[in-house]
Amino acid sequence: MEFPTLGTEPLPVELANTLHGTDDLIGTAERAGEWFAEMGQAPVDAGRARKLRDSVHRLFTAVVDGVAPDRADITVVNGFATPTRLELDWSADGPVSRWRDTTLGGTAVLGRIATRAVELLAGPDALRRCTAPGCSMFFVRDHPRRRWCTPSCGHRDRQARYYRRKRPEVSP
Repeated sequence: MEFPTLGTEPLPVELANTLHGTDDLIGTAERAGEWFAEMGQAPVDAGRARKLRDSVHRLFTAVVDGVAPDRADITVVNGFATPTRLELDWSADGPVSRWRDTTLGGTAVLGRIATRAVELLAGPDALRRCTAPGCSMFFVRDHPRRRWCTPSCGHRDRQARYYRRKRPEVSP
């Protein structure tokens, strides 16, 4: 099965995008397993993955809409992030940081996703929602003029605007 992933976005953004419109792309254990395998991740508990995804999606929505999120979603994401922590190490080149998982398997995968979601929400990255008609995908804006999740969405949006300008108004 092929999932509509952007391929260039951080894993929390890709996970949030599995709730696309009214479609739940990881709605069953089988589909969740397929999605995480396609993303190159260890198998996870589908119910826990959906719980994290739903909270991350609501938090991302709050950020792009400029509203305060539900504290319960913050608690859920923090609960998943707990088994992952940032550690300081020292190499020949000096100080380096790395993430250490205190658990294994699916719990570690969800912990890394939650931790990266916290970084995205609290960091300087500009999280946005695609402005193309019919698209609701999130993306990290890596260029000041980027408005769409993919070039095809940008093309579809430009076409829609062109046809709205060129189509003669229909009078009732």
